[in-house]
Order: sequence, then structure tokens, then C-alpha cells
Amino acid sequence: MLPLTTNRLMVYPCRLPLLTHIYLGNDHAATELDAYIPAEWPSEDLKEMIPYFIESLQHDPKAFPWLVWIIVTRAERTVIGNVGFKGRPDKNGQAEISYYLLPAYRGKGYMQEAAAALISWAFTATPVRRIVAECDAANISSLRVLQKLGMRLGYKSGDMLYWHLPKK
Repeated sequence: MLPLTTNRLMVYPCRLPLLTHIYLGNDHAATELDAYIPAEWPSEDLKEMIPYFIESLQHDPKAFPWLVWIIVTRAERTVIGNVGFKGRPDKNGQAEISYYLLPAYRGKGYMQEAAAALISWAFTATPVRRIVAECDAANISSLRVLQKLGMRLGYKSGDMLYWHLPKK
């Protein structure tokens, strides 16, 4: 599967070998991506999830490409974050998107660009009929990304906001 390409980014789906290299922290991940990987990536949250993603792919190869996608700048060939889904779409064609961007790259439209490319892929190349997301109400940057993606606020539960975007 080829990466998704935008004006400024390449968004690579993570297969099992690449996830394993990232988890082990070895140089093979940078070689495979042909990109510089900053020391602050992956985030702590992603580091905690990688074993789960590896296990998911080992037991269910069809979980690919429904997990992590790596965001690389085209000009600098630098990993700046990740976007992806929290698993395969459910029986109703619903997939939950999640994302993370290194702080130095926030506020520049990169996440909107990467997430829009992934959503477009999901609606075009797969049976996905609805994308959902959850976001802490205090996370203003994430709220803006979801709004710019055209997502609609569905409901609030505690400090969490739940968003949705139907296929057009």
C-alpha cells in the first residue's frame, strides 16, 4: 500500500515490521521511512499502544491499515506525528480516528492535512460510512482540527466531546 500524499506530507500506513522497529527504537524504522525520526516521537501514549497494535496485527492481519499511520514532511523528510484509527471499522461502517502531532509542528495545519487525507482514503477506498472522534473539551487545538475537518459535535460526557462525520 502506497503512502497518502498531500501538498506537504506523506502519510505512511504502519505494517507489522515497521511497528516492531519503532517499538524497538532501532534505526530500521528511519531507513524504511527514509526519514529522520526525532527523539520525542513516538509520544508516550503511542509507545504504550504499540504492543497492542503489534499483537493485533499478529492475530488479525486485516487490522492493517486500521491502526497507525506515520506523518512525514515531504520537504524535510521528518516524522512529525501520527494519525490513524483505533481499529477496524465496526459492522456499521464506523471507524474512530485519532492523532498526535509533535508540539513544534502544531498550529500549522499539518494535522488537518494528514487527517483529511486519511478520511478521504477511508471514505473512498473502504466501506467506511462514518468517522468518529473523541476529544477532551479542554484540548482547543484538537477541537479546531475536528471542526476544520467538518466533523459535527454529537454529545458530551464529562470532559469528553464526541464527534462524527458521515460519508457524503
